[in-house]
Amino acid sequence: MLAKFIDSLNVHFYNASIQEVIHPVYINGKIEKHNQLIMLNRGHLMIGSAPGDYLPEHSIYFYPSGKPVFMRHGHGDHQDSDGQGYPEEKNANNFFRKVNISDPLLPRTELITVVAFDVMLYEAIPFFEVLDIPAFALAPSVEMDFLIRHIVLEHEQEKLGRDKIIRNYINEIVIHLCRFLEAKADYKKYIDKLEFLTDRRLIDIVKYIRENLGKDLSNKTLANIAHISEDYVGQFYKSLTGKNLQDYIESQRLERALHLLKSQPFNIQEIAHRVGFKDPAYFSRRFKMKFGANANSVRQHKVIIP
Repeated sequence: MLAKFIDSLNVHFYNASIQEVIHPVYINGKIEKHNQLIMLNRGHLMIGSAPGDYLPEHSIYFYPSGKPVFMRHGHGDHQDSDGQGYPEEKNANNFFRKVNISDPLLPRTELITVVAFDVMLYEAIPFFEVLDIPAFALAPSVEMDFLIRHIVLEHEQEKLGRDKIIRNYINEIVIHLCRFLEAKADYKKYIDKLEFLTDRRLIDIVKYIRENLGKDLSNKTLANIAHISEDYVGQFYKSLTGKNLQDYIESQRLERALHLLKSQPFNIQEIAHRVGFKDPAYFSRRFKMKFGANANSVRQHKVIIP
């Protein structure tokens, strides 16, 4: 089943860092917005809502987006950290300190690596969210250790082609995750949920949108592509993806605009028109709302958006 979808998966990288545990902490049910890979570099890490065994060093744990996180970091009395979570959260520096991959470390240092990313099917559907798969552990692996370490290294160094190399590494990680799931009979019930996404009409709609972002993408146009009624096309798309059709179209247009801003010499007005926005001022407002940065700042390389 997974073989049908592997070429239609797209990754979006958000963050990667090595964290020193400076105070033992229990992450109690925090829901992550993105998929999280957590690798225990050194020290003590316990998974689950009840006390159990510490994981061996170099173990990797995968938390799909939308799933509650239960884990104990460090050794000793754990302070509860309900809702605080990892380094991007405002109070996390009570428990974690970001370190660079080249920093000298004491032998007793407790370290984890966290990589945050999304995986989208047809650039429309959150892949692991649709599977509704629970968090799972991966045995220590030379391949995964290499990929995770080099994602952090590339993210820190900000060299030429960094984003492309990171995407390639995360694509490899996703393939390893899919291989793990496919090899486990217990996960078949989750993978079988993908069957409804093989509907040819959905694939035709998504393919047409991605290839024609600068053209008319009204419900009438897309209904003709899928050979369903104009009144039903939005409901049809949402029933399969859980997403609003026109919201998806706007998101794809803005993602394409971000790519053009970073890679092409066109001005803001021309980019807006190329991705289907008739009003450049409206485009600029929606771009800032989605990415938290002004389109001109991205064009002038004053702001870097992965």
